[in-house]
Amino acid sequence: MIDKSPSGLNEWLHFLKNKKFPVRAVNLARLKTQIKRTEDTLDGMQANIASDPLLAFAILNEANRIIPNKNNEIKTPFHAAAMVGMNGIAKLLSHFAPYELNTQKKPPHLVAFLSEIQTSYEAATIARHWSIEKLTSHEDDIFWITLFRDAARWLLWFYAYPTMAALKQRIQQGEKASQAELNILGCRIDELTVHLCNHWHTPNKVIESFLTKHIPNAKELQALAHLANHPDELPGFTEDKRLTILVNNPLIFSYCANKVAHEASLMRWDSKNLPFFYRVVATVMHKRLSDIIKTAHFASTEAANLYNSGGKIPLAQQLLDPDLYLGKTRSKPKTALSPIAALKKALNQNKKYDTKQKIGLALKTIKQTIPNAQHSIIFKHTNNRTTPMYQFGYNIDVIKSIQWSAPSSVFKKLSSKRSAIHIFGQKLDSILKDFPHTSDQIIDANSHLILASTQTSKNETAIFWLETRTKFDEIDYKNLKQIVSLISHNIL
Repeated sequence: MIDKSPSGLNEWLHFLKNKKFPVRAVNLARLKTQIKRTEDTLDGMQANIASDPLLAFAILNEANRIIPNKNNEIKTPFHAAAMVGMNGIAKLLSHFAPYELNTQKKPPHLVAFLSEIQTSYEAATIARHWSIEKLTSHEDDIFWITLFRDAARWLLWFYAYPTMAALKQRIQQGEKASQAELNILGCRIDELTVHLCNHWHTPNKVIESFLTKHIPNAKELQALAHLANHPDELPGFTEDKRLTILVNNPLIFSYCANKVAHEASLMRWDSKNLPFFYRVVATVMHKRLSDIIKTAHFASTEAANLYNSGGKIPLAQQLLDPDLYLGKTRSKPKTALSPIAALKKALNQNKKYDTKQKIGLALKTIKQTIPNAQHSIIFKHTNNRTTPMYQFGYNIDVIKSIQWSAPSSVFKKLSSKRSAIHIFGQKLDSILKDFPHTSDQIIDANSHLILASTQTSKNETAIFWLETRTKFDEIDYKNLKQIVSLISHNIL
């Protein structure tokens, strides 16, 4: 099928590794101006670099590419900009794709992209404040590491929005994130991120924040959380040597803050999964659970003030919800049923629709769900006779002149069993001779054709003919098959 989404680690790597980094058009234009002006200095460019995360990320990666021996020393974009210099930054300009924010209605993929970036800033701010309270002296490094570990997610939302939206829906419906990622993407996002970071020459510390050599595995997280089982008491100390090393590695703040921010963003602050990560951090900091939660909430408030991208309601604003922590679910506004769901509901409510009524409902749904269909005919086949029942887009006189009941191996197969096929190009040209006599006159050299059929009553079969001079994608094909399945006599 054409326009098929990538599946599996290698396909996603191939899809994303050479994608341009989305950067706000105003920031990119300002950077170009600053590079051209001789009076501007790198110090003067810091605010512009920091204002756009992927701009900062690209500069950081470039610094670590040209000076690989200092991979662990260059962790902030400001240090990286000084290492790369004006000329080096100028060479990166072709790697960016500008986007505008001044449109009245932002496209869904841009809103999701900005939302994901905002969540990453919230995670980074939480990690930074936990690090400050632990007195690690690594708070700035941890901020940038936590922020940039989501870079692959940002690109996925920007360039593969439908796939990520489907993934988000599954997780919200209760599916485990790791399993949902494997089912939808064919790989784990963390695994994909590590490979992309290696390709981008991202600093090792960002990559290490994913590796169980440097952060706890699932069993070790359980052990750390267990030490903070009693919220009113200080957590116990671990006697395990490896756990002691992990507890003293500030990357654990990056990992846990990332989990907390994404979980709160997806499932709200009262998610039942959040206390687990709070307990891990409580053990790491040897503080009461309430102190860890208070710091996370305070940090989210700071992030709302400093890094509100406009992609979503800030996490801090959730804290004002009067029903938070009361076990009440927010009433969700009623949303209109999708056209296919509406068709299913209509058919379930009336089991006595005849073939003509079913086909009429199906045609209405096709118009709503398959906008690429420029022309459509739905036939009824009964008693070895095929007749058009509904059509749109074609000249009605031409349709009437075609001998649809003439011998045709293609229509014979369609009328004998439920079938579906998407054909175009040479394959379509090669089987035109097997279509009903003179029907080839409504086929163009650029035509894409979807044919499908199903039995709609004991003695009647509906045959669907959808044609376009542009192209059909996989979603169009799946939607038609779903519509055809719903009106099938076998399931009603």
